[in-house]
Amino acid sequence: MRCVGERSLIPAAERALVTSALWRLLFICLAVAAGETIAYQLDLVSDATLVGLVFGVVAYLLTLDQARPRPGGGGRRGEIKYWRGHRVDDDEPPRRLN
Repeated sequence: MRCVGERSLIPAAERALVTSALWRLLFICLAVAAGETIAYQLDLVSDATLVGLVFGVVAYLLTLDQARPRPGGGGRRGEIKYWRGHRVDDDEPPRRLN
């Protein structure tokens, strides 16, 4: 049977409820909120949005490499790659040019 996943005979593998991308987004949102809070505490009410934006950009740049796969992982997060039902090895050269 090839039917794998939701509403099929074989249930799909369990996925994490909160992925690393969602943790990254939460961190960036917290940085924006912290920047705006600090600006309000320093009586920079007119520049609060700008300070929050700067904090958010810094948090984005600090977490930029978190979304990339780790070296030596062997594909997307260590998963095995398949194309048209056949396993694809990165070390194997292509069989034909097209």
